[in-house]
Amino acid sequence: MEPITSKQNPRIKNLIRLHSSRGRQKQNRIAVFGSREILRALNSKLVPDELFVCLELIEQSVLDEVRSLVAGFDRVAVSIDKELFSKVCFGDRTDGLVMTAARPEQTLEAFLDSFDSQQPVIAIVEAIEKPGNLGAILRSADGAGIDGVIVADALTDWFHPNTIRSSLGTCFSIAGCVSDSVQVQRMLIDNNFQVVVASLDGAADFYSFNLTQKTAIVLGNEAKGVSSDWQRKEFHAARLPMLGIADSLNVSAAAAAMFYEARRQRK
Repeated sequence: MEPITSKQNPRIKNLIRLHSSRGRQKQNRIAVFGSREILRALNSKLVPDELFVCLELIEQSVLDEVRSLVAGFDRVAVSIDKELFSKVCFGDRTDGLVMTAARPEQTLEAFLDSFDSQQPVIAIVEAIEKPGNLGAILRSADGAGIDGVIVADALTDWFHPNTIRSSLGTCFSIAGCVSDSVQVQRMLIDNNFQVVVASLDGAADFYSFNLTQKTAIVLGNEAKGVSSDWQRKEFHAARLPMLGIADSLNVSAAAAAMFYEARRQRK
């Protein structure tokens, strides 16, 4: 592997810029931090354009597995020392590996073509602000076997480092896309989805719905919930029962409860 020792190296500068949303947008690239997340990305067929390896920190078994998964490993991998690794890493990751790649393309059309099931259950999350919440929702969707997730009117990045980490790398394997609410609603109506919208004002108990049919579960922003755009006669407002003094759950907890109810009904 070619060694890089200077923080002024252009490749290092570009990597550091990928910490920010602006940098990711400008380069149309993402950075993945942590061996667990990188291995899941590679197993999901993400193709790296660069790998930054700290031989002082990385476990040999991880390095061997990455080598086996990356065609042309020696062409894309460079080595950096422990000091430089601490400067390019996001957060407290200390396992000696960072990967960059072109941003995966996520379109509504490709999303619709990705389902194996004729009666999919999908999730729509509108205007989620915190990358940790988005990552937790993706992790729950993966665990419960949700067929896909759409981020509507995005306020955070699907490939934010904290989204990737909170999702445990499942953000690379679950079908997903980012779009605006108008297009998403049109798609749901045109494709005859039952649309169940999580709402504090929902008249119906969420558990009363038949989730074995083609269904979209819609959740909203952490502070404001779903916007008025989702209050349509074609859609069903639903609430989770709250038996204590709090009136709502954290959006990622609500998502987990709803996703696993869909899983229970489809068991």
